[in-house]
Amino acid sequence: MPDNRNTNSDTNDTKYKALPIFILLFLASLALSAFLFFKYVKNASQIEQKNEELTLAYQTLNLKADSLQLELNFALQQLQDKINENLAQIDLKDDLRKQLEAKKSALSTAYRRIRRLIAQGGNGSSSGGSSKSLLAAKNEITVLKQKNTEYIAKVERAQKEYVLAKNLADQNGSLASKFMDKSDSLHSINTVLETKLAGASVLSIAGLSIQPIRERKGKQEIIEKANKVERIKLNFSVLASELTTKEKKELTIRIIEPSGAVLTEDTDKLTDSDELYSLLESLTYDGTEKGVTFYYDQEAAYKKGKHRVEIYHDDKLLDRGSFSLR
Repeated sequence: MPDNRNTNSDTNDTKYKALPIFILLFLASLALSAFLFFKYVKNASQIEQKNEELTLAYQTLNLKADSLQLELNFALQQLQDKINENLAQIDLKDDLRKQLEAKKSALSTAYRRIRRLIAQGGNGSSSGGSSKSLLAAKNEITVLKQKNTEYIAKVERAQKEYVLAKNLADQNGSLASKFMDKSDSLHSINTVLETKLAGASVLSIAGLSIQPIRERKGKQEIIEKANKVERIKLNFSVLASELTTKEKKELTIRIIEPSGAVLTEDTDKLTDSDELYSLLESLTYDGTEKGVTFYYDQEAAYKKGKHRVEIYHDDKLLDRGSFSLR
């Protein structure tokens, strides 16, 4: 009988010793479960927040596959036109010609890549993946326009500097062979210096970009439909020179519709006369490179077809471009 009491006592002691361990394990399991639950909730919240931010950005930009494809097509056409215009120069420097040919190929590759992104985004405009694809396409179009416009402007600047140096070298060679005595040599040097100073004052531009646009909710969008165009936006860079003083320069801008008529703000005077202009703008030029933006507005609807743009300074054609409306 005493042996039974001792056995029961040992059993109870074992149970009492195991109870705290069991409680500890239970609490540890509870804590781990709570940790995993809160981590899941936090991750879910972060994912939801990112989706909301993406949706908000998508809605803010009002991205649509059709409008992005239109913007991409327009940007590619503008860049290709500028490249082809430069390639058409007979005296284009050989290395610049090779660079522009390579750039045309790179543009085609970039176009296909961005078009695939737009196609992916157009498959389901409400999904997060589609929004990401359209946002990525929008960003790539912006980078494509910016980088290639800057590149073409650099090529045009390099070509103008090459032509100027070539003409100066030819002029120096001609003067050296023509004048033999000291006084004639001094005269030739003065002539070259005067030519160089005069050249520094000459205005040169590059990177002309022409965009028919309309504004929606404070944002500009490129539009090709003639009856929906509100403004014509002109961007270009005024190139640097050796000029060190400020001078006021006047620019004459002519926008010519498919019929040959010059668009003017006074729609009653649409004509193809060389005396008329679309815009007369002025800028202060101090020899440093600067970006310039002008807008043309008119109340009458624009015509369908290819429009030409010409920019003049002192009756000298600085640059030309085109855009098409349907």
